[in-house]
Amino acid sequence: MVAALALGPSSGAGAASSRLVLTPETVENGTFFEGTTVNFSGEIPAGAGAVLEVMGQAGDEHLMRRGRRGGLWMNVGEIDVLHAPAFYLVLSTDAEILAPSGGVSAWGYKALEERVKLTGMIKAGEEKEFFQQFLKLKEQDGLYGTFPGALKQAGGAIQGSFKLPARAASGTYRVRLSVVHQGRLVEEVPGELTVKMVGFPAMLTALAYEHGALYGLLAVLIAILAGFIMGFLFKGKAAH
Repeated sequence: MVAALALGPSSGAGAASSRLVLTPETVENGTFFEGTTVNFSGEIPAGAGAVLEVMGQAGDEHLMRRGRRGGLWMNVGEIDVLHAPAFYLVLSTDAEILAPSGGVSAWGYKALEERVKLTGMIKAGEEKEFFQQFLKLKEQDGLYGTFPGALKQAGGAIQGSFKLPARAASGTYRVRLSVVHQGRLVEEVPGELTVKMVGFPAMLTALAYEHGALYGLLAVLIAILAGFIMGFLFKGKAAH
């Protein structure tokens, strides 16, 4: 399926309105889902630049802080990361668009840093350091990324793609194409990308939320069965 999204004409870079097309607009996350590539294309006024953002639903995450106690590294407390999107990618036609101006940016990690709050076992002045560590963890999982200059542009046409990893959560992802002309935001084209859980994972999720007791019983039975199977296999090998 293809989603074509448009806004009306705006002032600034010209009378033509911008357009964004996502392919696909719905991604099915099933048992063997290993991630997929989402392609996009669109049109912006000639002479303008653009920024594309893809954002998952915002929520809170809880991370363990590690420290040395008696010469050993161990968990020493919890740090809460509040209002962080589950997924965040940003791409631009011109690398300079994503560079913060005067320490402030409407896009990218700098903008995220202004919205995300860190609480818990963290001292004043440590927020920036731990926010950078949080970004690295997300990037390692393929859930966060910033790609200056990754949007291909030919005149008023733009195109590109981004990777949606297997760990991407189900839900609605907000897509936003921001059109920039001479350093000023002149237009925004909103869109949505839906990640839908299907098949066996969807059945398990529904069972866990709607029939918690039955789900717990099945989990115990599966664990016992797995234990018997592993015991039988290892016992068989020991006999030889």
